[in-house]
Amino acid sequence: MPPGRLSMWVGRAVLGVARTVKPLVPKRLAAAAEDRFFGVVFHLTRVTNDNYGNGTRERPADLGKNR
Repeated sequence: MPPGRLSMWVGRAVLGVARTVKPLVPKRLAAAAEDRFFGVVFHLTRVTNDNYGNGTRERPADLGKNR
């Protein structure tokens, strides 16, 4: 089986399991898991961008602590 077909088969299997399990998971738990997952993705991409010079160039805010 070519690698492309194998990966499509695995992807469809994962989505099939997710569609089957989704109605059984409480909405609050599903929302918490989704928030956690996307939070992790956000922080991983932010760290990657900062490490490779693609991050933002803003200066930290002056919070009045040095006055």
